[in-house]
Amino acid sequence: MKWKVVADGNRYLVCRKTWHSPVWMGIVKKDIRSLTINNRPFSVEVFADCSTSQLAEKLLKLVERR
Repeated sequence: MKWKVVADGNRYLVCRKTWHSPVWMGIVKKDIRSLTINNRPFSVEVFADCSTSQLAEKLLKLVERR
């Protein structure tokens, strides 16, 4: 899945869709959250939780190079 910046309230998340649920116990040290995007629920893996969109965009570039 492709990483994207998603606005969530006053935060900006660098995240990607995942099939895992937040309660799935097999994931270790990953931030899995349930978000509603365009009135549809999604589980997403969060790489970074940022206070500004500028920081989120910089981190998006970083994660895309990995």
